[in-house]
Amino acid sequence: MSAKDKIPDFSFEDLLVSMQQGADHAAGKITARTHRLTARAASMTGEEIAAIRSNLNVSQAVFADLLNVPKATAVAWERGLRSPSGAAVRLLQIAKETPAALTGTPGRKK
Repeated sequence: MSAKDKIPDFSFEDLLVSMQQGADHAAGKITARTHRLTARAASMTGEEIAAIRSNLNVSQAVFADLLNVPKATAVAWERGLRSPSGAAVRLLQIAKETPAALTGTPGRKK
C-alpha cells in the first residue's frame, strides 16, 4: 500500500469534535482564527530604565548582559541619550513587571 492509499490514523471522537467545530464555525459561533493582541509596550524614560536596574540590584554592566545589549547601549538608555525600541522595550517591560524572568531569581515587584 502506498502512502497516499494509507487510511489516516484518527479516532471517531476526533472526527466528531472536528465536525462539531466546523458546524459551530459555519453557524458563526466561533471563528476559525482567534488571537488576542497585546498592547504595544510603551516607550520608557531613562529614569524608568534606571529604576528597573535598581530594582534588579545589578550594575550597568550586568544589566546590559541580562538584556543582551552592549553596556554602552544600556548606559545611553539610562542617560536619555538613546531610546530602546522594538523588542528591547518589550524586554524592559517584562523586566519591570517580572524581574525574575530576567534574573532567574525572585525579585521585588513594584
